[in-house]
Amino acid sequence: MVVLLIVAAFYLGRLSSQVDGLKGNTGEAPAVAPSAAAPAAGERDLSVASLKERAKSLGLDSGQFDQCLDGGTMAQRVSDEQKEGAALGVSGTPSFLINGVMIVGAQPQSSFESVIEAELKDGTGDKAAAALGESGKREKLKLADSYVTGEKNAKIKIVEFTDFECPFCERAFPTVNAIMEKYQGKISLEYKSFPLSFHASAQKAAEAALCAGEQGKFWEMHDNLFAPAN
Repeated sequence: MVVLLIVAAFYLGRLSSQVDGLKGNTGEAPAVAPSAAAPAAGERDLSVASLKERAKSLGLDSGQFDQCLDGGTMAQRVSDEQKEGAALGVSGTPSFLINGVMIVGAQPQSSFESVIEAELKDGTGDKAAAALGESGKREKLKLADSYVTGEKNAKIKIVEFTDFECPFCERAFPTVNAIMEKYQGKISLEYKSFPLSFHASAQKAAEAALCAGEQGKFWEMHDNLFAPAN
């Protein structure tokens, strides 16, 4: 009996470890973040008042910025960029198109690198993406001009559809920065707005970034919005 109990305990322990391991593997962000997975309240304040304070901290003309934000000057542009994404099959954030090949979610840096390296080697990023479980389809991009950082004639062009309130976009932010640094001179990043409807502050945050862009500080506001308010 004692021997049987020991054996049973052993196998129960193994089963528990396997279940825990499976739970650990679910840490990668899904394409659409459920509202329950949002960061705790207060981690990042994206209220209109906070957006205006961020603008001040970046040295923007407050009167011009406030007029742009309060007047909804950039609302149509945000909507247009959402439509561009939807036409490409984007339904959640963050979604990335690497030379037209879609990668969805806050994936590990190695996933992005596998697609980038395949593109640089022989243009087979679509196959590398398929190996990651993505569709592997390569879209022909015909997008309106937006904000781009990195090499002008880059071999690797990334388009990111993002939501400033999305916790998975926040999680992907340092990964994207690391990729841009690693492939400096070979890569560019283009921003596209894609605020999700269940994120109450996402629309105005997207507008705020574009309003800052009117004063030449889009990327400064972009980066600031993924950081805690001062």
